[in-house]
Amino acid sequence: MESIAIIEFLAKSKVVKTTLTGLVCGIVLFTLAASIYIPFHYAAVMPRSPQPESGRIYRITAQYGAVVYVNRQELGRCDFVKYDLTTASGVGVLALFFLGSRLGWFGGRARFDRSAH
Repeated sequence: MESIAIIEFLAKSKVVKTTLTGLVCGIVLFTLAASIYIPFHYAAVMPRSPQPESGRIYRITAQYGAVVYVNRQELGRCDFVKYDLTTASGVGVLALFFLGSRLGWFGGRARFDRSAH
């Protein structure tokens, strides 16, 4: 019985809906911005040949197919955006979609409405 009360609270709470939607949209927008910015930035400032003295020995493809060399930290940043943030964005969008559909956030009425039963 307590779980039904929690579900009804979530279905009716505009604060929860706004917070979760804002969080997911923020992650998606940050991921999109970083995915655009990093390749352009790396293409503009990173060396085109390896520089072992500075640790830039990892080859990556930047914007427009330009090959640049980065160090381990820069490679980690690029991989974090490419793999971790993209996955988090996808999971967040799917979770918001399924939760919102189940709770009736994006439809005409809430699915968990006691008056309908």
